[in-house]
Amino acid sequence: MRVTGMMQNTQLLRNVRNNNADILTWQNKLSTGQKISKPSDDPVGIGYQMRYTTELARNEQYLANSKTGYGWLSQTDSVLQQANSILQRLNTITNQAANGTITPDVREQIRLEVLQLREQMVTVGNSTYDGRHIFNGQKTDVKPYDSATAADNTTDKGVYYLNVSPSVTVAVSLPGETVFGESGADDNIFKLFDDIARHLENDDQAELSASLTNIGSAIDRISLNLAEVGARMNRFELIENRIGDEKVSLTTLRSSVADVDMADAVIQLQLQQNVLQASLSVGARVLQTSLLDYIR
Repeated sequence: MRVTGMMQNTQLLRNVRNNNADILTWQNKLSTGQKISKPSDDPVGIGYQMRYTTELARNEQYLANSKTGYGWLSQTDSVLQQANSILQRLNTITNQAANGTITPDVREQIRLEVLQLREQMVTVGNSTYDGRHIFNGQKTDVKPYDSATAADNTTDKGVYYLNVSPSVTVAVSLPGETVFGESGADDNIFKLFDDIARHLENDDQAELSASLTNIGSAIDRISLNLAEVGARMNRFELIENRIGDEKVSLTTLRSSVADVDMADAVIQLQLQQNVLQASLSVGARVLQTSLLDYIR
């Protein structure tokens, strides 16, 4: 085959353009840190990258849900501890009032303290986390207890759940009536406060003594709920650790598909630059040949 000067020039220019394109490709990879800037760069790899990116986004949401659940339960644990302290104080002063040796003035002081403890218990019952009421089931935007009628208030019995995986949901809320007792029931904590205040006002020693049993039952119920909350918190800790491990694994897999090996990219860019310089050097020698060179 006869090789003409035009063929040499055309091929040289084509190779130079290819070299420049390769240099631009590696410059883009170094500047973005990504192997794939468009689907045609790696049709198979882009599929894996998209899948891993989607999984990572979902993983982040599950991790956020897990942290929210743990925070919610931490708040619940705190307010249940407060409720337990209030009941312990109620038990102490009721014992004091039931022994029949106190004066009417002291009894009135105890009654006033009982009323204040009741108001504090109502505040505990209306506790919130991130603006949501934690003792009103799924109706988290509604305050469950009214101060005047707390003993007769009915709370939502639904349970607030959070997704922590595609197929797993974990309960984070406790219905108010599970914690404070059924509406109007004798073991309702708010009714217990109301009854003790009335017994103190009437100086009813027998009823005050009987109330101590109900106080003990209420304390036991709070303790059971504290145990339930503690178990759920432990589960969320385990879930958070598992999701964290999955995140590391997914990030590593995505990096292997999408992220540039910087050291290798620098070497490849330098190699392409050397090739371009060699092409230009060879081209300078080829292109300077003219008809006069053949005449000589």
